Amino acid sequence: MRREENMITILSDYTRQEAGERLEQKLRERKIETELIAIADLYVDPCYSCGGCTNKTYGQCIHRDDVDIILPKLMRTDVLVMVTPVKWGSYSFKMKRIFDKCAVIGDRHYYCKNGELVKGKIGRVHTFVAIGVKAQWDDEEKRAFKNLVEENIKIMNIRGRAYLADDSNLSDCLETVAEGLSK
Repeated sequence: MRREENMITILSDYTRQEAGERLEQKLRERKIETELIAIADLYVDPCYSCGGCTNKTYGQCIHRDDVDIILPKLMRTDVLVMVTPVKWGSYSFKMKRIFDKCAVIGDRHYYCKNGELVKGKIGRVHTFVAIGVKAQWDDEEKRAFKNLVEENIKIMNIRGRAYLADDSNLSDCLETVAEGLSK
């Protein structure tokens, strides 16, 4: 059941058909507090795995870029929705960079839960939804994307799911996601 105070943040890198904007509109029509972050024009350095965010500036990357704008918003959100084109069964290049840097939101310590390595969390995010969009899917790429999202959900120790859409069923997919998030 959806709590009224839930805040939903949409990270969108799918500019075709304005998928992020359309999902935001559907959620707002349902009176759900929603923020859209379109990442197309953001500058994002890769994670250099230098450990600076863990040892020098706890929770903040030492390489300054536009993720500085995104992280405070993600710390305040309850539900993170990612709308991304799918490349080789994974998130888009820029979405992957952002997602890598969002690791600072989590606790730096891992532990075992139900035989899986998981990470504690610092922010409020309790649900992760990934909408992967591709013109044509093949079975292997569907499986790879679903497995990636499921593994991210396990590691983040939250709930969520992957949705697969193509240009022909994107509207239905966005409606399904909006309906699910409004419950």
